Amino acid sequence: MVKRREIKILQLFTVIFCVFFLSCSHHVEKKLEAVIDDPKDLELPRKVADSLWRRAINAGDFKAYNEVSNNYWLLLKMPELYYYAQLMANRHECPEAYMDLYDMFSWEGTMNGIELAGKDSISRNQSLFYLLRAYELGEESALSYVHKEFGHRVQPPKSITYLKKIQKFYEEKK
Repeated sequence: MVKRREIKILQLFTVIFCVFFLSCSHHVEKKLEAVIDDPKDLELPRKVADSLWRRAINAGDFKAYNEVSNNYWLLLKMPELYYYAQLMANRHECPEAYMDLYDMFSWEGTMNGIELAGKDSISRNQSLFYLLRAYELGEESALSYVHKEFGHRVQPPKSITYLKKIQKFYEEKK
């Protein structure tokens, strides 16, 4: 009889736990149903964004860069992101910054009536430099783009190859 009582108590606790868990998960789902009417609601407060950019660029903090750059992508703040990504790439060899630069150069959208995709040869070489540099620095997301650009079986060229093409382009313009 004692064993049966223990089973009943265990069943009761299980039922209580399930009810509690389901009520909590239902409460969380309601919070996620919120509608964002204004993209500004997603924007990081200016002080927070500035603090993250300072940590990223001045101290080479890749996690801070990731957090603030993802927010800028979400809000399509491309001109600012381009500038900060360039600084992170040049100063700290940040693989994610190189990948962001590649994405910006190869994005097929328009902004304020300006076609952003760099379809000219110099922009194309610049974007491939950024992609290969991200890949060389170990950016995981770059691998699928490298395969898309150069094929799965081909060893991709070194990023310096495209930097030399850019240099040659400007030398020929003289």
